[in-house]
Amino acid sequence: MAGSLRLGAAWALGGGAPFGPDGTGIEAAVHLGGHRYPLHISLVALAGSARTLSLVTGTLSCGLLWDLGRRLHLGATGGWLLALLPVHVYVSALSAGDAPALFVALLGAALATRGWLAGLAGGAVALSSVAVKPVALPALVLLGPHPAAWLGALVALPWYGWWLSPLVAPKARGGLLGTWWLGTEGAPPAGPVAWIEAVQHGLLEVGGAPLWMGGLALGLALLAALVQAWRGPAPQAPRTGPPSRQRPALLTLLALGLGPFLAAVAVATPLGEALQPRYLEAAVVAALPLAGAMLPRWSALLLLLPTAALVSQVAAERADRDPQAMVPLPVELRWPPVDARMLFDEASTDGATALRLEAARLAETLPPGATVTVTRRPHGREGELTWPLMVARPDVEIVRVDP
Repeated sequence: MAGSLRLGAAWALGGGAPFGPDGTGIEAAVHLGGHRYPLHISLVALAGSARTLSLVTGTLSCGLLWDLGRRLHLGATGGWLLALLPVHVYVSALSAGDAPALFVALLGAALATRGWLAGLAGGAVALSSVAVKPVALPALVLLGPHPAAWLGALVALPWYGWWLSPLVAPKARGGLLGTWWLGTEGAPPAGPVAWIEAVQHGLLEVGGAPLWMGGLALGLALLAALVQAWRGPAPQAPRTGPPSRQRPALLTLLALGLGPFLAAVAVATPLGEALQPRYLEAAVVAALPLAGAMLPRWSALLLLLPTAALVSQVAAERADRDPQAMVPLPVELRWPPVDARMLFDEASTDGATALRLEAARLAETLPPGATVTVTRRPHGREGELTWPLMVARPDVEIVRVDP
């Protein structure tokens, strides 16, 4: 189910230029080097393309969460919910680092359930997801009930702490790569009042997340944790029977109920209005095991409609703005509504495939040492032309000018 949906979403979004926040630059960095997230580069080189990597790791993540839910005595419904979760189906079809980063974090969480030594390794593996893309950091709350995993993450911190510098040592004018405090003028709030205002803004951003983000899972998991805390400790779990049939410990319920909600607020608080919906994905995914324990397995099928709406509306936007991508899906589902223009703008640019074809033409026809002048586009999207040209013709000088 997971693999079929992700392959279908990738087909529906069309071909042409890599479609995703990181695609063109990442695939060029395989040849040119020098990228901020080297583990992502290595994985793309292994998979052959950024989209293939997303498809494979996005599918495997569903199996990992399915196994994790059973081992935490919460059942397998969380894995089924992830298989059909609109945001995860979508990012698994993109040329981006979101799906592989979340896979690495979930792999570490799955290892953490397999004993002390595996827990140490699992914590280190989960933290290494920041070298793919820090967007998966909220999923580390899945390590909650396993002290060995947190110890492993702490031991590995000196190797991976550099990728956390936008949070702990922000550079106010460095953009998202320099600071994650974009909602508070580039630096952490100064004083208790400013902190309260920032957290309130973060709560509003989480509450205003679109339906396809699956924010309802955060509420369900939080409700389950609060109800269980009010009732008190559960009876001792039986030692016999499959793990999915045993009662989860109270500490597990609190970690997986409160943790994802707090993680979502922790993401939204520094980013403020710069928050993109998919930045909350890892927190939502971390809430699925406990949220799934409250739902029947068939409820996952209810996610098919918002998933199809999300993919089809973005596909229609791409067909309109990048016609040479040859988007094949003729039907657009209009409910629930999706801000397809915003999603397209963060994943591509107008005429992206035409820019790629122009890069190929220039690589074949330019004389040695030629100079090419290109007009800057938002978010560096002139790279759809410049990155493949730099790979094919390193002798060509590229000059960027303002529009």
